[in-house]
Amino acid sequence: MNTKEIIAGYWDHRSSSYKNGVNGFDEGERSLWRSLLRKHTGDRRGLKILDIGTGAGFLALLFAEMGHEVTAIDISKFMLEKADQNAKSLGLDINFFHGDAEELPFEDDHFDIVVSKYLLWTLPHPDRTVQEWKRVLKTNGRILAIDGNWFDSRLDKRIKRGFSKMMTLFVEKGYYCHLFQRCYGPIRRHLPLYEDINPHNISALFDRAGFTSTTIDPLREVHKYQKSQLPLSRKFIYTSSVFLIMGVKGSR
Repeated sequence: MNTKEIIAGYWDHRSSSYKNGVNGFDEGERSLWRSLLRKHTGDRRGLKILDIGTGAGFLALLFAEMGHEVTAIDISKFMLEKADQNAKSLGLDINFFHGDAEELPFEDDHFDIVVSKYLLWTLPHPDRTVQEWKRVLKTNGRILAIDGNWFDSRLDKRIKRGFSKMMTLFVEKGYYCHLFQRCYGPIRRHLPLYEDINPHNISALFDRAGFTSTTIDPLREVHKYQKSQLPLSRKFIYTSSVFLIMGVKGSR
């Protein structure tokens, strides 16, 4: 199988246990994220939003709840089925497409905002892909990418990740850790951002694509919320990783 078939197969498998948010997408978490996203949408409604690599629909559901016209795409058919079920359970109307983040089936200059969550690290061709995302954005449209500095090289971060991995292996018997390594281990060298997903590199990626007004949001409110939801045994090894980067598509 090629790289993308392996990625799709992994997320098809993970769809059976994958959930939106820390606590299954409860109202407290949804409210927090809606507030954060409104920093970039203002009080406007009816914007055309494209959620790329939607997974179980985390961002797509939020934007639909906020009154926007949402389209979502993912390479995993099983994840899309789960996202569609989640949308129906909340009474939300979202247009779901099965497709490739690197080759979007949408016309030029169509969307007001393009968003992704935890996707950039798994792209074989990130520079070409971000150019493709820019293509479907309207002039002055925004790109919002949420990801995590999962491989922060600082010593304290490495120590905490090591303890967290050991605890996960003990509690979950290591099933998903082994599955992840079995799928991503052989292809990681084909994913340029696999171990280099950090704010500096993503900001540089956006700059190379020609986005302007690039800003980094460290999402401190998210880190605080995530830590508050952990059992006491895990609070001391929690390491904040998630960040958001925004860029604007300027005029030609």
